[in-house]
Amino acid sequence: MEKIFLETSVFIRYFTADDKKKFKDCVRLLEIIEKGKARPYTSNIVIFEVLFVLARIYKFSKKEVLEGIQKILDLRNLTLVEKTNTRKALETFQKLNIKFPDCLITTQVPRNSKIATYDEDFAKIKTLSVTDPLNFK
Repeated sequence: MEKIFLETSVFIRYFTADDKKKFKDCVRLLEIIEKGKARPYTSNIVIFEVLFVLARIYKFSKKEVLEGIQKILDLRNLTLVEKTNTRKALETFQKLNIKFPDCLITTQVPRNSKIATYDEDFAKIKTLSVTDPLNFK
């Protein structure tokens, strides 16, 4: 079973549906996960970013945000990755023009898995296998 780390942008496109094509691609990816054909991972850094973006930028109510977070946590076989490597994240942050939370997230992606994202910064990390939801099979 293929492992996939779900990054913030996937959840934002899903919950806001502000880009219809990306929304449909995210729905398809989540359906693959719900059928048990992929093993999902995410982290509390992603949860924090989703909560912040939905509440502050998209003005979702607290109730809507909490319902969204619960949907994430209810994903079939979801593993929340808690461990980060701050030193490695700081090295990446120093070398590349990437937001620090994304540098932390890169240290959480399990070995032999892909990161599903629309954030092009992750492609700058050559050790990551990056895909957008459309291309995940």
